[in-house]
Amino acid sequence: MPVNSNYETRLQQKELARVLLLLSGVLVLGTLGYAWIEGWSILDSLYMTVITVTTVGFGEVIPLSDAGRWFTILLVCAGVATGFAAAGVLGRAVLSNSPLRARKRMQKAIDQLSDHVILCGHGRLGHIVRRELELAERPFVVVESDEDVFHNLAEERVMCIQGDATEEAVLRAAGVERAAGVIAAIGSEAGNVFITLTTRELNTECSIVARAENPSTEDKLKRVGATRVVTPYALGGRRLAQAFLRPGAVDLADLAIGCASSKHEMLIEEIPLSAVEGSQDRSLASLQLRTQFGLIAVGVRHASDGELYFNPPADKPLHTGDRLMVLGEREQLDAFLDSLS
Repeated sequence: MPVNSNYETRLQQKELARVLLLLSGVLVLGTLGYAWIEGWSILDSLYMTVITVTTVGFGEVIPLSDAGRWFTILLVCAGVATGFAAAGVLGRAVLSNSPLRARKRMQKAIDQLSDHVILCGHGRLGHIVRRELELAERPFVVVESDEDVFHNLAEERVMCIQGDATEEAVLRAAGVERAAGVIAAIGSEAGNVFITLTTRELNTECSIVARAENPSTEDKLKRVGATRVVTPYALGGRRLAQAFLRPGAVDLADLAIGCASSKHEMLIEEIPLSAVEGSQDRSLASLQLRTQFGLIAVGVRHASDGELYFNPPADKPLHTGDRLMVLGEREQLDAFLDSLS
């Protein structure tokens, strides 16, 4: 892309130089022509040339001879042709630079993001991921190498960058150092490994979810820093089987992750309790999840050992740094989060 951009810029500069040279030649020839044919001064000849070339409609400085009138006709034709050429060059320059200016504006907006998600790849899988991020109202940036896909995203006003996500410079442009997470969803397993490795080097704290086509790649991705690895074909196969064997469990799973086509959207959220003042002295019952917010406590992940305890009792003690997993509607979850903050 930079090579093509530089080539186009040089081409535009050459075309503009040719037009300026042509315009200068018309002015010089017109001035010399009037001075030679009519015997005028250089100033009068230049003035007559300018008002003739620009077709402003002013009257003649001095009455013209027949030879001067024929020369004026030729000069008008030359001036009009030069004007059309200049308009074409300027028009192409404006149209070609419009996408460049749009990219600069988008890059400026991306530079102001923080705690966002970087989605690498906008294929069939990436498109679904993008829709989920939009539904969750999470800020995100798409990194896509395909030019047509990039232009479609830009037309939809989606924050995006065209480039190879395996390159460090592209990830930096997407703000990987400030990102809350990276989703490596390109079709190449080697590419997802490179994305994961580069991201972990640039950001040691963010979550990395990587796509793997082959289950044997899962260990490699985790070794280079992936937080989670998803194998779409294996996941889809298990889901197909469970949809037949245990349809109720699949419906419950869909409900928990917001995929069920029900009237009320039910979600499971893992909420950190570090913001709760004195949370180390609290029990689960003191939060009044059921009575005040209509939420169900699914589990507690202890900060001390990272273990997840399902179906905790009401007298379960909660400590600073623990993460509470609750099930409820979006409005109920938002109300509980507001009470914590």
